[in-house]
Amino acid sequence: MVRVKNRYILIQFMCNNLSDTDAFALTSSHLANLLREKIGKYYGEFGLASTLRLHVIYFNEKTRLCIIQTRHGPHRFVTSILPLLTVADTETVRYRTLYVGATLQQCHKFIVRYQQEYVNKMIGNYKGVAQKERFVEDVTKVNKI
Repeated sequence: MVRVKNRYILIQFMCNNLSDTDAFALTSSHLANLLREKIGKYYGEFGLASTLRLHVIYFNEKTRLCIIQTRHGPHRFVTSILPLLTVADTETVRYRTLYVGATLQQCHKFIVRYQQEYVNKMIGNYKGVAQKERFVEDVTKVNKI
């Protein structure tokens, strides 16, 4: 018996018009529909049929990280479509593929390392100890998948 191999694609989306603290109206179901629509446009029925098992399994508006689960093979359709997506609702958005992994655990490890590097880089911008602790709490509490 052959098992189904999945790939987990970790992406980061950035909105050009909004700052890091503003709310963003993109949801996980809306992102999945956008991906399916563009895959259908560029790859036709074959691409659309091969990505039927496309799921957004982790979506965080605050850190703007997202994990997309799809089958091995058609994951290349998803990673090639991401640079072509530029609009979500009315906002201009950029998508970056940060990591493509075979297990969800490896994606989680990458998120933890990525967030730690982000904290180390941004911690110098805060003056008080309370502000630094609040910033670290906000970043680390969203790492639970």
